[in-house]
Amino acid sequence: MGSPGTLAMETIHPQTRPARRSVWVVRRDAGMPQSAGSARTAASSVPGVGGAACLSFEVERLLQDVVADGFALYCCGPRAAPCALVASYQWEDYLDLLTIRRFDRIITARIPAPQHARIDVFAPKVVVWAYEGPPQPALRALLNLLPPTHPQAPTSAYPAPAALHTPRAEQRPLSIQLPASPRAENRAARLIATMAPRS
Repeated sequence: MGSPGTLAMETIHPQTRPARRSVWVVRRDAGMPQSAGSARTAASSVPGVGGAACLSFEVERLLQDVVADGFALYCCGPRAAPCALVASYQWEDYLDLLTIRRFDRIITARIPAPQHARIDVFAPKVVVWAYEGPPQPALRALLNLLPPTHPQAPTSAYPAPAALHTPRAEQRPLSIQLPASPRAENRAARLIATMAPRS
């Protein structure tokens, strides 16, 4: 929950409960590899929010961390004013997912993705973990989610929250940015390093 006096509510989706919904435009930064990006939100890219909008420094940094971790990015709708942004990271048998349809509330999840199975990142059917809430805690929860190989990582499947669904009509045009080869394994390496015993 937020600090006293805030109205923000977060919804944590444990392994037995269902759930709900948030947008960012990816641009290339000077001095970064071509496939790397940073996040900025254009006022026109925030569905249902009028006027100027901007991300806090902390949220922007967390979105940059998602890109640095090696997530593939899917921009749904025109790049200047997308309807949704979806990011995914493929593990051996799972897929970590970020869906942003609203500026103030996003959802993150891990879905089972058996090898050679076709997975629709815009309409997953089941999850083993989901977290919905304000951008900062939701992004932190995703970035710190235990790797699937960890004994305490979530594994029990339950129906995917409706907020993970991006309607087909809102997916076009679709721009996809795949991570550069060296970045593709960053998430696994970073999470495994943070779990290593310290001497």
